Amino acid sequence: MRSGRRRSPTGRLLAAAVAVSVVAGVPAVARASSAPSARAAASTRPVYLDTHYTFAERAADLVSRMTPAEKTAQLQTNNAPAIPRLGVQQYTYWSEGQHGINRLGADTAAGSQGELDVTATSFPVNFASTMSWDPELTYQETTAISDEVRGFLDKSLWGKGQNNIGPSASDYGDLTFWAPTVNMDRDPRWGRTNESFGEDTYLASTMAGAFVNGYQGQTITGRQMTPYLKVAATAKHYALNNDENSRHTQSANTTDANTRDYYTKQFAALVQNAHVSGVMTSYNAVNGTPAPADTYTVNELLQATYGFGGYTTSDCGAIGDVYSSGGHNWAPPGWTTNGTTWTNTATGKQVPAAAGGQAFALRAGTQLNCAGGELTAQNIDAAITMGILTPGVIDSALAKLFTVRMQTGEFDPAGKVAYTKITKAQIESPPHQALAEKVAAQDLVLLQNNEVTGTSTPLLPADPAKLDNIVVVGNLANTTTLGGYSGRPTLTVNAVQGITAAAKAANPSATVTFDACGTTTTATAPAECSAATQAAVKTADLVVVAVGSDMGVADEGTDRSALSLPGNYDSLISQVAALGNPRTALVMQADGPYDIQEARKDFPAIVFSGYNGESQGAALAQVLFGEQNPSGHLDFTWYADDSQLPAMDDYGLTPSETGGLGRTYMHFTGKPTYPFGYGLSYSRFTYSGVHVGPGSVSADGTVNVGFDVTNTGTVAGSTVAQLYAAPQFTVPGVELPKEQLAGFKKTAVLAPGRTQHVSLSVKAADLSHWDEDSLKQVVHNGAYQFRVGPDSATVAGSGTVRVHGAITPRVQSVTVQPAQVVFTPGDSLDLTGTNPWIAPDTDPTLEQKHAPADHIVEAAMSDQSLADLSRAHVTYRSSDPRVATVASTGVVTMRAPGAATIEATVNGVTGTTPIVVQNPFSLRAAGIVKPNTTITATATFANTSGQAVRGLTLDLTSPSGWTATPTSPVSLPEVAPGQTVTATWSVGIPGSASPGTKAELDATAAFTGRAGAYSEAAVSALTVTSGATPEQVTPVVTGTNPPAGSLKVVVNNPSDTPTTVTAVDWKLGSASGTQPVSATIAPQGSATVDVPVTGISFAEPYTFTVTSVISGDLSSEPFSGHATFLPVANKSLGDSWTLADVQDGPAVDLATTADGTWSTLDGSQPYGGASDLSGKVWLDWDSTNLYLTANLTDDVFSEPATGADIWQGDCLQFAATSGVPGSSAASSTASVNGHYEYGAALTSAGAQLYRWIAPTEGSGQVTNATVHVTRDEAAHTTLYQLAIPWSDLTSVQPAANTVFSFALDVNDKDNGVRKGYMQWGDGIGSSKDVSGFDMAQLMPAGA
Repeated sequence: MRSGRRRSPTGRLLAAAVAVSVVAGVPAVARASSAPSARAAASTRPVYLDTHYTFAERAADLVSRMTPAEKTAQLQTNNAPAIPRLGVQQYTYWSEGQHGINRLGADTAAGSQGELDVTATSFPVNFASTMSWDPELTYQETTAISDEVRGFLDKSLWGKGQNNIGPSASDYGDLTFWAPTVNMDRDPRWGRTNESFGEDTYLASTMAGAFVNGYQGQTITGRQMTPYLKVAATAKHYALNNDENSRHTQSANTTDANTRDYYTKQFAALVQNAHVSGVMTSYNAVNGTPAPADTYTVNELLQATYGFGGYTTSDCGAIGDVYSSGGHNWAPPGWTTNGTTWTNTATGKQVPAAAGGQAFALRAGTQLNCAGGELTAQNIDAAITMGILTPGVIDSALAKLFTVRMQTGEFDPAGKVAYTKITKAQIESPPHQALAEKVAAQDLVLLQNNEVTGTSTPLLPADPAKLDNIVVVGNLANTTTLGGYSGRPTLTVNAVQGITAAAKAANPSATVTFDACGTTTTATAPAECSAATQAAVKTADLVVVAVGSDMGVADEGTDRSALSLPGNYDSLISQVAALGNPRTALVMQADGPYDIQEARKDFPAIVFSGYNGESQGAALAQVLFGEQNPSGHLDFTWYADDSQLPAMDDYGLTPSETGGLGRTYMHFTGKPTYPFGYGLSYSRFTYSGVHVGPGSVSADGTVNVGFDVTNTGTVAGSTVAQLYAAPQFTVPGVELPKEQLAGFKKTAVLAPGRTQHVSLSVKAADLSHWDEDSLKQVVHNGAYQFRVGPDSATVAGSGTVRVHGAITPRVQSVTVQPAQVVFTPGDSLDLTGTNPWIAPDTDPTLEQKHAPADHIVEAAMSDQSLADLSRAHVTYRSSDPRVATVASTGVVTMRAPGAATIEATVNGVTGTTPIVVQNPFSLRAAGIVKPNTTITATATFANTSGQAVRGLTLDLTSPSGWTATPTSPVSLPEVAPGQTVTATWSVGIPGSASPGTKAELDATAAFTGRAGAYSEAAVSALTVTSGATPEQVTPVVTGTNPPAGSLKVVVNNPSDTPTTVTAVDWKLGSASGTQPVSATIAPQGSATVDVPVTGISFAEPYTFTVTSVISGDLSSEPFSGHATFLPVANKSLGDSWTLADVQDGPAVDLATTADGTWSTLDGSQPYGGASDLSGKVWLDWDSTNLYLTANLTDDVFSEPATGADIWQGDCLQFAATSGVPGSSAASSTASVNGHYEYGAALTSAGAQLYRWIAPTEGSGQVTNATVHVTRDEAAHTTLYQLAIPWSDLTSVQPAANTVFSFALDVNDKDNGVRKGYMQWGDGIGSSKDVSGFDMAQLMPAGA
């Protein structure tokens, strides 16, 4: 629940973008006037709540009122904390809805990660629905999904059902959703093809554009229908994320032409045409620079060139990949890294790598950190101190985040936002469920439909009224595969259910026989249908053979390795074919093409779809039985076999870049099984009257193509008419596409004999390609053939147009990116200057040359070049000259407190940035207070503007139950320029104030300045203390036989008066007690209390709570944490020892029934118990080494990696540091900086010990340790014997009775997938946080 200490927030705020791009030709949306006159008439409400201001201005004003700590906390994606005094609700940016809602990040009742099994309508995956080639249908789909998103904000759901409202019923709810995935399907083996929109950029841009427009509540052409966003869509993963197996370490290297013309072209379209609100950066590096920190792709391309002005987030954990040795191990030019520390090559100064990675991600434009541990006050402070980050960069990032949230209506009265009227009735409504079936029926692709042997009739459609016996074989027919990022819909219809229902509706006496025939996607034994099934197949009226894939074959994190059918489906096909029934159809639902060369010969009909949503079985029945004439067309090239594919990590496209093969239909040199765009129908369609003209156009011109499509078949149906542009010339040194999709139209359902005229237009500029020499898009001159047909390989008609000339460069968008957005009167900003925080950080040895793009004002031209502003007509304007003025030279002068928009107009196109101007205002008070005391709070206001401010009123708000009494004047009629004034209050803390309470005093300064009424805010944070605060509990082993120990409790007095402690109340696991004590703790002092405990078990993790009892029978704030007692025997083992040498000592039992904790990474492979993964670990020590012996049971051993990547396979990881951060109120600097993490594995290169994290040594293979790893396949055990020198593990002092922190993590890789890990102590697998470590103690000799 949200804090109720005082005033309730009225809503949540969306912040303004620091750099807002305006794209030429896009109409502005009507919104409240921001003119000074309108603002003057407004109330004295804070600017961020005043709808007379723009969303961007309001957002910047909101950010200006936050403390540095609050700002840092708002940069995290999950549960960014509420700021009650500002009306900012707790917010989680991470909700998902690729093809229906599957994650509600703000459903706090479901846990810290939100609701992950959402009951909502589940539509076909995007890969499937794109095969409808019907953007209007996709628009309907995402309009329905966004209705359901808003439905989950229905207040009646809070506390009663799934919702996305937040921890309080008064919260507005969270509306940032991470969809769609628009990475190109450049290789069918990519694990996330099911999320994509196909392999062509034009098709993907069109369909994903319809997706975003429906999601965000825009018209299908991208025009806003209200001032507010319905939902904020987030396109992912930017950029070049097309390899799952190595996505955390891979650099996707390719040319700038490929990057612009293929891998990011669809992102540009979503920005410019659909105005997508957000973008997620990817895990991989691009040409050597990790994507989140890549100034070229994230800033120069996405923002300065494409005109993006929304918010950006990292993928989850991707900031860690930027710098970690297990990831990209990257540092920017001018720095070196050892995996834990960056060193400046010029100065020798150092900064933690985590701080550097976070700073450079923010600088590049990745504002949010998803689930990473880098976003800490310490890291931010370290980066700022080092000079690699500024508060201005943080303000700019936050302004963009809160602009998007503002646009959803979060901070406005609900009555102004029409979408708040949408209710829970939309969730899984009958119309939505019907629409899911409609989409599925229209995206099914008929690949083959030959005549049945001995007849002149194609097998399909089958007449269900005449089908007495139907046989369906294959396990996939009896399950509903929804695909990646799927919820749990109430309605699911698999193929068996759909076929049965439709058949019996037409023929109640029909029988439907189903047999899985022993098939699965992982089976290795041949398929085997029962004798009864085989007999039924032979005589059936229709046989349906179901094959394909599921999420166990390929998924996020897992690519498939080949095009062969998975499991034992080939044997199923062979067995059924051998039974000889010619009325057999092959039905394939899969994530892309598979090798079906033999199946094409065996069966007359083949039907294909992607994972087709909740009603996939009903839709299939519609097509099989003719209720729906199939009209789907492939959105990919159906490669015949693996020999036609380049290596997965080859990001080239052209034949010369891919060993002569070429990628996608545009460059592919082989013969596919089916071409891109292919799809049959139960009808026949002919094309006629093709007209292409004019015969010659300039590069700025438009080609118009018109033709007729006629249904010459016998049943009604629709088709997809496709238009391709094919250059009829070559260009030296350039490999042009053979052809490229330039337009398409899905026809209406045409009755037999009916004709539809289709008109398509193509801008010649859309045929352009990036030219590296001139750094712009060019249209190569020559003749282009415009081909009309049903797919990329079939030409039904054509015409040739000669294109000449060059694209006339016109300003497309203007971006304004100053280094800060918050100023004081008298400050200046030169808009003609550069912003040093967006300077390039890419690797010049891997990147091609780029145009400089670090100016505050950048203008992108229609040919993607950046304008030379010295040759352009540039004007500047301030929306409120009372706040700031702009000279004709571009110098902005801050005049008076207020908010305004600064505009830069280049050749008629305007870009903007918000600014906030504030007088210095601060509040100072004691940070630590005791109950029943009084403190003084002092507010200081300085008028640094050039005019007097009038009617200054200073106010102080204290927590509920506290008192704040002015002890000096708090209002003044006037404050002269240059004058500083103060006001003081006596603040009373009641005796009922609970120790440990985090509170704040909030001061406001309201006044009228040159720009009118304005208010400013200042905050003083404080903590209530008892004067006896438990801050650390160290578990100490005091006896080994029987096990005994004590808790050494450190009690601190942070106040300025003494405190007398009479006892410590404690609870350890299920045991509890009170330890008497008599101690008076001096101000700023501490005392240690020894609490004996008995009946403990070694290595068992315990939770604890301790509380001080203070004289007068008062209680301190409680302190909780975790503790373990693990004695490390003092024993010298040398460099060779056996299990028998250590088994007499205490061990960590890595069984879930003992000390271990299992975490699943692959839901399809649950933990199988002790035989799956378990074992024991012993620790010993002497003055030279720490010895680790682990005897682990693992049913399947798999370690394909070496070096830094061994964590991806079966290996043992362990980590250590000094102190006890897991039982301390705050991790000490020594504990944080003393963090070591190692991994040991039996690799193809032998036994290896790798160090990922170290204070100074950096990452790398450890060569001065004893490392033995042996595998006993017969016993399914792996024995690890390690001796790590203390000279390597320097943060732990090798002295008797040293208590240190330690963690273990055993990775398990089965079936080619890292399925999960067993851990003792957190801080390795799920985070890199030393506070998760357990504790161990170096025992003296003989103990």
